[in-house]
Amino acid sequence: MTRVLVVCAEPIGPQVAGPAIRAIELARVLADSHEVTVAAPAPSVTGDPRLTLVEAGFADYDALSAAVAAADVVVAQSLPPRLLSKLPSLGTRLVADLYNPTVFEVLEAGRDKATPARRRQQRTVTLAAIAQLAAASHVICASEQQRDLWLGMMAAEGLVDIEDYARDPTLRSVIDVVPFGLPSAPPVALDPPPIRAMFPSIATEDRIVLWGGGVWNWLDPETAIDAIGLIEETRSGGPRTHLVMMGLGRPASEELDAMRAGQRMLGHLTRSGLEGDVVHVNRGWVDYDERGGWLLEADLGVSTHHDHLESRLAFRTRMLDYIWASLPIVATTGDTLSALIEREGLGLTVPAGDAPALATAITALLDDPSRLAAARLSLERLAPKMTWQQSASALAEICSGELQTGSPDRAALLRTTLAQYPPLLAETHATHGLRGAGSRAWRNLRRALTPGS
Repeated sequence: MTRVLVVCAEPIGPQVAGPAIRAIELARVLADSHEVTVAAPAPSVTGDPRLTLVEAGFADYDALSAAVAAADVVVAQSLPPRLLSKLPSLGTRLVADLYNPTVFEVLEAGRDKATPARRRQQRTVTLAAIAQLAAASHVICASEQQRDLWLGMMAAEGLVDIEDYARDPTLRSVIDVVPFGLPSAPPVALDPPPIRAMFPSIATEDRIVLWGGGVWNWLDPETAIDAIGLIEETRSGGPRTHLVMMGLGRPASEELDAMRAGQRMLGHLTRSGLEGDVVHVNRGWVDYDERGGWLLEADLGVSTHHDHLESRLAFRTRMLDYIWASLPIVATTGDTLSALIEREGLGLTVPAGDAPALATAITALLDDPSRLAAARLSLERLAPKMTWQQSASALAEICSGELQTGSPDRAALLRTTLAQYPPLLAETHATHGLRGAGSRAWRNLRRALTPGS
């Protein structure tokens, strides 16, 4: 039985966002056929007795390094540079889970920072992605568009190995798609219904449009708010249409917590005068196991984003929840899942930043029971084809060694690992001063000079 370590950079527990959700769900599928350990920062809990937990984040280098050394296969969205460079000498196979288009996401995530900090961050994230590609025996991502991105980066960096290509001209044995999945069990309703319990001004007959996740720089909640305002302005009797923001804070890393998108959204909402009337914000975060109750109480799911590079490569996990709950969707065009909505008849799509078009689409669905029912039927048919068990089946085969995988490029790995240290030290100096930068430099040097570290 293969010993698999799934590494997550965020704590795993009742409240989780996309990276932790993906890590724990993949670990649960792999545990059906492998011996699985999960490494995540404290405090973490897996909720699955089949999984061994190591509470170790990137700062807990020794504990994380020991867990990596004990594994046959490591599945990781990222690893510290020094630890990544150790993998070839350990004989541990890395499956790099690059489901997140970090090299473009960083352009939006750091938008509020000063230009020098943004450039350091962009440089570090790009080098880290190249290092992952160089170290990996296999790469997985969430969509064909993402696969094209990583194939392009591999080609530009000389990481398309001739022998790998001769064996498999499709290179599927090296980099393949493992989409975000859905739970096999259907969502469970909560009693009392959680949305109206939190926001009692929403009447029983009113309609609920759910914003099913947090607010990040690359998203566009302002257009959703404006669309609800337009619907309210033109309403002539009958039920009201409410927008409910399911989450605002995030149980996550400092980097994402530093985004100002939530503040901008709240400022826009204050100026609109709609909060507490037809727009409602949960300033906390819904537990992962309770989100089904929110989804089932809603009438429609919404997802709006800006028109930029991140959108082209994104895989909006909140829309997977809508599919899981058979919740018809209205979304901005331009990403993988909006194309799925159009192709499968799961709802309607609208141009980016177009509040009138979004208002029209929301009303067109909510006011037409037959159209809404048809979308729900399409969602019900699609959901069983998108479970975690199905999406992760290829990963289980990779971990078992049934599929021949690629060859790590040690020279490129060493080059990109070393190249990460100058921008990382510069960022540490900018944020923690000379003493912080010196401490980090000494720590990295000590690890590099210590045998087996």
